Amino acid sequence: MRFQLFDRIQNFEKGRSIAGVKNVALESGNLVCIGNRLFYPPTLSIEALAQLGGWCVSASRDFSLLVVLGMISGAEIVQDILVGDSLVLKVKLVELADQRSVASAEAWKEGACALRIDRIVYGMIAIKEPRFVEEQQRIFS
Repeated sequence: MRFQLFDRIQNFEKGRSIAGVKNVALESGNLVCIGNRLFYPPTLSIEALAQLGGWCVSASRDFSLLVVLGMISGAEIVQDILVGDSLVLKVKLVELADQRSVASAEAWKEGACALRIDRIVYGMIAIKEPRFVEEQQRIFS
């Protein structure tokens, strides 16, 4: 992945789940101003969860796959996300197969769910290039 919309990985359980953190800073650059409040766009929070889930799939398969986002469905925005918020991102793998994986995800702020996604579907392509695997492992760690 060229850039990541989450700040760090907190926890990873191979084949099961991953959790990370996204701190919404003024320097984020993608903020939307409505009235006197700065909002972090929900689409970027959804993308952050999808990226984190992609890393979970890749790491669960020992980085031997190119993971591609296929579909997101059932996204629900529960709370606004503002500058200064710290999000805990949680992704659970529902299915981990050879060519397709499915996850569900949530973003939490201050102990309450701010955004949830019922279904994220990933396609996967086997990669035989050792340099790709090594680079993915380096980025993940």
